Amino acid sequence: MVIVAAISGSDQSTAIAAQADELARAFDAELHLVHVIEETEYTRLVEKRSSVRETGSEGSIEDDAAAAAAGGIDEALGADYEVVGRVGTPRKKVVEYADEADARYVVVGGRARSPTGKALFGSVTQSILLNTERPVVTVMEAE
Repeated sequence: MVIVAAISGSDQSTAIAAQADELARAFDAELHLVHVIEETEYTRLVEKRSSVRETGSEGSIEDDAAAAAAGGIDEALGADYEVVGRVGTPRKKVVEYADEADARYVVVGGRARSPTGKALFGSVTQSILLNTERPVVTVMEAE
């Protein structure tokens, strides 16, 4: 059994990981911190890595980006965890990974938004809620 926490490298990621860690300990489950980078960012990182000619790097770009996003989170966690990197659209890749890992819960961040803001800009959290059959825990951003 796995608890999937969608992290982004934002300040809110620590709260998301802490909530997911609490669930993982309560259900004696594995904790997976998932970070998704957009295709454009991935391309930029590939070009940067090529121009610097980093031949000694052992990890993939998506795993390196995920590890960077998880940096500093470990102080908030009591259990072991795995950091997972993916490339693509966050709303799609988080749901795909949760299905692939057969997640018991998906933990995501959220923030208060006006009805107009929701209609105009969409929401990764809202999309995950609507596109997964798994229970989703939303950690709201502190005001």
